[in-house]
Amino acid sequence: MQKQVKLKKYNLTIAKLLKVTLSMSEKQQEMILKLAEDMVRGDRRIADRKSCRLRANFATTDRAHMGFIKNISISGVFIESKAPVIIGEEILMVFKVNRDSEAVKLRGEIAHATRLGIGVEFTAEGPQFDEKIRDIIQRIK
Repeated sequence: MQKQVKLKKYNLTIAKLLKVTLSMSEKQQEMILKLAEDMVRGDRRIADRKSCRLRANFATTDRAHMGFIKNISISGVFIESKAPVIIGEEILMVFKVNRDSEAVKLRGEIAHATRLGIGVEFTAEGPQFDEKIRDIIQRIK
């Protein structure tokens, strides 16, 4: 009996979700689908990302690598690279926002890795660090 009640509630939830989704525009449906996929995948991003393509050198405990920062936020970066890495490993990144700028050095921890590259969460925190990152993001064209 209890199993039937749970199944009925589940079916009602699915029906409501379907009804709401079908009333949305195609663009809204795509946005909802992306959010749902991120929730299922456990996407932990807490900040908006700014797309970019910045050449970056980074070092793990035993090797130096090169890649391209594809996006950046106040919480981290995604580096396009085929470098073999270990999740949880600390890295040091060095890059320039533009040709005339000074090199930026940031520490982070590898949060995830895919065949496309690595997601890095910054390890520094606090108001001064946040201000530094916001300034870097603002200078990216």
